Amino acid sequence: MAVETRAAAQPAAKARPRPKRQREEEVLVWPDLVFVEFIAAVVFTITFLMLSVFINAPLLNRANPELTPNPSKAPWYFLNLQELLLHMDKAWAGVLLPTIALGFFASIPYVDRSRAGQGVWFGSKHAVRLTLVSAAYSVIIVGALVSFDAGERTYAERLTRWIPSCNAEAQHQGTPCLQDAEGEEHTGLLSTKDISKRLEFSVPWPNFLGVDDSNLDWPRDLDRIPVPFNNICGNVGSFHLWCDMNLNIPSIMAEQVIPLSTVAGFAVAIIYVLFRVGWLRTKRDLFIVMFTAVLVAYLALSMVGSFFRGEGQNLIWPWEIKVDEG
Repeated sequence: MAVETRAAAQPAAKARPRPKRQREEEVLVWPDLVFVEFIAAVVFTITFLMLSVFINAPLLNRANPELTPNPSKAPWYFLNLQELLLHMDKAWAGVLLPTIALGFFASIPYVDRSRAGQGVWFGSKHAVRLTLVSAAYSVIIVGALVSFDAGERTYAERLTRWIPSCNAEAQHQGTPCLQDAEGEEHTGLLSTKDISKRLEFSVPWPNFLGVDDSNLDWPRDLDRIPVPFNNICGNVGSFHLWCDMNLNIPSIMAEQVIPLSTVAGFAVAIIYVLFRVGWLRTKRDLFIVMFTAVLVAYLALSMVGSFFRGEGQNLIWPWEIKVDEG
């Protein structure tokens, strides 16, 4: 009896609140989701209507399958690939690089398996500054590379005018030089393609690999390097053999090796700098930098292709683009 009295005299312990079930933490599609989407759709419609009132978007001529418009541009979501086609090999620009980028995006959840900051925007300590720096860096690098590859219009060719003009009468050009058109003023590299077309030099070389004068001349001695068995033509069973297949080494260097090495070099440079500064420390930080750089480069290339390419895909200012209203 005494034990029961003491127990009754003690104050009752405060009951803990019942934890919410997962079902109670969910939100409804209506109105929590659909209402926000409806407001966004209304704002977009009003904005689009106002733009159509104040900005003239004339129709072009009636479609003519025998006449290709100049410029002929891809849809906006492929403009970045069309822009890449102007600067590097078409296989890399149109197929390989997009495949690598999509593979990279798909691999992120499998490589970065940390649950820290999961589902949170900018979920790491330096995420915001990493995003801003990577975005600005990507825009600057894309703009600089596009400008350099359009040297005649952006005057970037002046950076390479120190390369002398070639002697048209010399059989072998000892030091690197640039071949200029007859009667025209000397210019530097107008684009990376000039490395395979205008740049010339010679080095002593044994008489093999197509060399018969003890001098290896760039580019003329390297533009038709035969691959093994290129003298075999036709099909042998189910195995298709090539016929008269040759490698153009100067073209490979100008359109594949140099552009890809440049992209990889700038990517490694920003990662190294951010690591040395102390902002990049985890896999999450690394993927934030890489994802931001790739996505912003995609958008920057799309903007260049949309607003800065005119007739003949030449680089021009947006206000110089002319539309034939028909």
